[in-house]
This record gives sequence, C-alpha cells and structure tokens, in this order.
Amino acid sequence: MTQGHPAVFPADGQPHPPGQAYPAPPPGFPAPPVYGPPGAYPSGPGQPGFGPYPPAPPPKSRRGLWIGLGAGALALTLCAGTAIGVGVGLSKRGEDAAPTAAAAANGVTVAQQELDDLLARHSKALADKDLKGYLAPFDPAKKDLVAGQTRLFTNLGKLPLAVGQYRTVAQQGRTTDSFGRGVSFQLDVSFVHQFEGYDLTPVAEWYRWTVVRESQGAPLKVTAVTGAPAALGSSKTVYYPGPWDKWRDIHVERTAHTLVITDAALAAEAKRYAPAAEAAVADDFAAWQAGGVTADIPKGFVISLVKGKQDLGSLYRINKEKTTEAGVSIGMVSADRKQDIDIGGSRIVIDVADRSFFAAGNTRGPREIFRHEVGHSLVASLEDADKQDFFDGIENWIVEGFAEYLAHRGEPLRSSGRTPQARSIVRSGDWEGTLPGNADWDLSGRTSFHYWLGHAAMTHLAEKYGEQKLFQFVTARYQGATADQASRQVLGMPLAQFQTGWAAYVRAQAR
Repeated sequence: MTQGHPAVFPADGQPHPPGQAYPAPPPGFPAPPVYGPPGAYPSGPGQPGFGPYPPAPPPKSRRGLWIGLGAGALALTLCAGTAIGVGVGLSKRGEDAAPTAAAAANGVTVAQQELDDLLARHSKALADKDLKGYLAPFDPAKKDLVAGQTRLFTNLGKLPLAVGQYRTVAQQGRTTDSFGRGVSFQLDVSFVHQFEGYDLTPVAEWYRWTVVRESQGAPLKVTAVTGAPAALGSSKTVYYPGPWDKWRDIHVERTAHTLVITDAALAAEAKRYAPAAEAAVADDFAAWQAGGVTADIPKGFVISLVKGKQDLGSLYRINKEKTTEAGVSIGMVSADRKQDIDIGGSRIVIDVADRSFFAAGNTRGPREIFRHEVGHSLVASLEDADKQDFFDGIENWIVEGFAEYLAHRGEPLRSSGRTPQARSIVRSGDWEGTLPGNADWDLSGRTSFHYWLGHAAMTHLAEKYGEQKLFQFVTARYQGATADQASRQVLGMPLAQFQTGWAAYVRAQAR
C-alpha cells in the first residue's frame, strides 16, 4: 500500500522532499512514501462484505507508500525555492549588500551555517549517546519540550541505528531583522535514519522546529517541535510520528528477520506475535526464492503492533480520513542520492485488536495478515517510481493480488474468506469480467471483491503459467513496464488476452 519517488538532491547535497509515492491515495516521503494506501486491509464493523473472520471476507491491508505524502513534500520544497529555506537572510544568496550589511551591524540574523552546525552537533550527540549535547538546542524553559526530547533520545537509544542524522529540509519565516528585534522562524528538519539489517538505504522522517534568536548574539533556541506538515496527500505529516515519538517508552523485540517496535505497554503482544511475524517472513522469502527473481529485496522488516484504529492511523502518518484497515505497509522514500533505489525501506503497522485476524482461537489470521503486509514490503524496493503514473501508480489488482497470493500461498483460492461474497457477485451476473481499475477499487460493497479478483488473477497466473512467471510479471510491473508490456514480455500475450482467460477462470471458481 505504498510507493514513492526518490528524494531529489540539489547541488549542495541536501535532501529535497521526495516526489510521488505508491498508488491509491497520494502519499509519499519523507511514500507511502506514504504509497497512499493500497495495501491496507479494510476492516471492522460497517465495512461492506466484512465481519468476523471467517467466514465473512477478512479485511486486508492497503498499500503503504503514499503518493501524496511525497508529492506534498516535493511541493513544499518547490514553493520554498530551495531545500534550504524561505526566510529573509537565511544565507547571502540573492540578498542586497546594503540590507545585509545593516543587519550585520545593527540587527539580528541567523545564517545557514549556524543551522547546519546546530544540526551537526545534534546528530553527533545522538551518535555519542550524549544526552546533554542532544538537549542543547532546546529551550530549557520549555519543560515539556525538554522532557519529550529526553524520552525521544532514550527511545532512539534502543534501536539498531546504522545512520542517525538531522538535516535541513526547508524554512519559513523571518531570519533577519535590521532593527535588532528578535527573530522566530520554522525550520523543517529531516531525521535521516537507517535500521541496520532492515533498510536498504537511509530514509527520513520530517520534523518542524520553531527556532528563535531573541537578540543580537543570543544563542539559537528551539521552542517547539512537531511533525512537518505534508502539502498534499492522505497524511497530515511526512512520516511523523515514529514509534519513538508517539510512545513515552518503546519495547523492541528482535527475531532473525524482524524488528518489532511497540509501546512498552504492548510488550507482551510483541513477544507473542514476533514468532508469527518471523514465520511469515520466512514463508514470503521462500516464495521469493522459488520465484527465481534476482532483484534486491530487504533482508528484514520493521513492524509495529498497535491496538485500535486511532493508533493505526497515527503512526508514521496522521490520517486525514477515518482509518479502517487492519494493517498497512508504508514505503519509505530513499534519502540516499547515491543509490538507485526509490524505496529505501518500509514500515509495517498491524492492529492486533482487529478481531478479523486476532480473535481468540484464530491461529490462521495472524499468519495471513503478516504474510500480506510483508508481501507489500518485500517488493516495495523494486519500484522505479519515475516510470509509474504519478496519480494512479501500479494497478491495485497487481499490488493487492500479489500480497493476497502470498498471504494464502499453498492454499486453494476457495480457502479465502472473501470467496463466498465473490461467488455471490459473479453468480448474480453483476460483473463484467474485467480487471478492477484503481478508480473503482473502493466502490461501496466491492472492495473485498476486488481484493479477491486480484488474488484470483495471481492464482490463475501461477497455476496456468507457473509461479516463476507470476514473480517475473509482478517484478516487471514494479520496475516500470506497463501491465500490458509485462504480460507480453513474461506471458507472451497482450493483457487483454490474459484477462479473457482469467475471467473464465473466475467464473469457473464461482460455480
């Protein structure tokens, strides 16, 4: 449910906000990414076609890299003019000499180099585990702010960070006053980080700092910190808040291929479900290996467990609309311009309070949703965002169908909890025999059916042409071939011909 464009870097090497992220709603970078979701399982009471699982169709995840998040971040940068900022006097670029000289002699000013130095010291303090140095930028009079940053420092110390750096993204506000008055402005800061063994490249979360200088020669003080707002998309923020921001104390549970980060209050759930997550990764890795594709994929996955839709919709994003899914995979746009990878990593978030998958006695549910979300994250890094449609992205029937195939791999299509509803719709004659489009994906009463149609497309492809062809087809589409081109390259036929055979397969399944 996520995809995104790579970050754009100006000549000075500073990261610009990323562009597009994966399909379905627009989200993006730092894509989703946030992929805006396609990959999240819609679930919960009131959702058409859903209910207790089984036999009603279980909720699925939606994709994770949000087109709009990245697009909004990019728009923010373009509006700013540079990645450095919008303020008057942020550096000497484009300034008249006289006002600059007057400000230097009589006024208050903040130079870009000062901000760079402040962030460099902040980054070094994190690396050195130096709490005093880490807190130095924050106004000591703001007790709640200092307490929050202290908790953040402690939480970050529990994580396997291979990279942890703070960089300037953009700036708004007045940074120079020729009359000696204090200045206050907003500085958008990216926390560029990489989890060792999990992220292919560094990725970024964006903060907005309020910075003040009260008088000439006074030290810079940060008086407030929040998430940087996203200009577009389904999230209000750019990959904020992370678990380290959201929770006072985090619990970290590690397996061979997962990093499970939860609220400390959910430590028991983390211990309980970490083995299920690890088993799901092993299953998806085995499928990938059997698929024979040699493209690079992550060696592990970062997963957070939450309880309830409010927390699900406010981790690595702040949803503008009601959150209904049971899980989500959020693609994180790469912050490394040196590597040809658009999605540097992903963040999986799963609601363990969702009874469609985590009801007492439902041993199948956790396996299914973990496999599904890991499936999204498995192929997220394959996407060449520059070759995807900015607004629509990859077809949901491919994105969700592939994740559903992995969730049920080794089982017949009829075992899906969505099959009864799908059969009913097909038998009623209220189906035209075409692959569902992204624009119609969430039509009332049809979302679960469309997930099933995507699942059926992948199952039919694997059964008729072989599983390796399935993986080759999906990989080709993610890497930039259109669905029709991928069908011709891999299956030797136009997509329309594949659709005809698939429609007959679907009708046979509904008998």
